[in-house]
Amino acid sequence: MRFAFYMSGKGGRLRKFLAQATEEEKRQIALVVSDNVLPDETEEIIQRSGIRHCTFDYKELTGSSNKEKNMELSNLMLESFESGKIDYCFCFGCHILTGDLIEKYRHRMLNFHSSLLPMFPGVNAIDKAVESGTVFLLGNTVHFIDETVDGGPIIMQSVIPVRAFEESGGDYDVVLDLQIEMIQKLMALLNEDRIVVEERKVRIIGADYQKGYVFPGIN
Repeated sequence: MRFAFYMSGKGGRLRKFLAQATEEEKRQIALVVSDNVLPDETEEIIQRSGIRHCTFDYKELTGSSNKEKNMELSNLMLESFESGKIDYCFCFGCHILTGDLIEKYRHRMLNFHSSLLPMFPGVNAIDKAVESGTVFLLGNTVHFIDETVDGGPIIMQSVIPVRAFEESGGDYDVVLDLQIEMIQKLMALLNEDRIVVEERKVRIIGADYQKGYVFPGIN
């Protein structure tokens, strides 16, 4: 299995994942695509892990609108995926992917979103959730990318009480670092061919869908 990562920003989740990944996990990551210049520390760990890295600077794309730039970025990514024989891509980017990329990699691009979808789609999801004053839990959702914005079939979610975020002083990593374990689990599940999409619903073969949890934990 050959995995790619697509990211905007600093690549913090990828950097933390690679810092504790097994050698087998690193060998399966064939490509990193970023739409901005990554920090030196992220670039260094990508190179040290022997992973190919392509930067398509969004600001330098030739499109005259965001829609045109999104299409150009998507086409560049598709070319890179096909040339690199990529099976699946883990997406941490902030731009809307579109065009042939969506169709050719349907159910093969997994987006990591920092809210419990369908609540708070789009950017700044953690801030929106906290500012709403109406939620008890924060979390992350992994879903397959389709033509909608954060509306594709949901694969997996992780949760943490809002109070943990507040007591951390508003440290986003309290929420986002849950994604690292999700990456590990998803790589294993995809390697074992255990993720199935049935009429826009995802089923993980052998998963326990009966277990529930009560927050807060009380002794």
